[in-house]
Amino acid sequence: MKSFIKLIAVNALAVSLQATSYVYVEEGVSLPLKDGTVLYSGSPLEVISKTDNFQKVKLSGFVDTSDKTKLYATKNLKLLLIETKSLHVEGNQGSFETELSNDFITEDSEEAWEVTADRFYEKCTQCHAAKVVEEHTMLEWEGLYGSMNEFAKPTKEDTTYILRFLRAYAKDGIVKEVE
Repeated sequence: MKSFIKLIAVNALAVSLQATSYVYVEEGVSLPLKDGTVLYSGSPLEVISKTDNFQKVKLSGFVDTSDKTKLYATKNLKLLLIETKSLHVEGNQGSFETELSNDFITEDSEEAWEVTADRFYEKCTQCHAAKVVEEHTMLEWEGLYGSMNEFAKPTKEDTTYILRFLRAYAKDGIVKEVE
């Protein structure tokens, strides 16, 4: 009987975890909020509640303990999600909650990264075929991208977009392509 109850509890936990809904910050490098917070595009947001026009969302990640105003997607602190003075920090982890207009979020992660992906393919296929992004880590991409700057001549804005895209879709990134 205990095994049966344990199985039901495990199944209930799995269903509740699957029921967690995520949305993503719409395309654009950053979304400034009224309090000075800057929320970066593509950031995955856990939906806490929603109305017709707004969604209360939570963003969780990692914090550099020497700068508790920035929240990153991964422990290596390479993919910045948000800059704010309103982080809730515990050790090297942090979270942020806010309410966002539906105009600034999408349920489709590909849509959230579409313009940035286009920019990557436009700049990075001038001299060679595009590499498969998820075959390299964030660190490897920094080296590869740095070595190609001289040839592709990206603007500072291009670099900001493209490095975010590469870090997000890297082998150790936060976005995994669904086949």
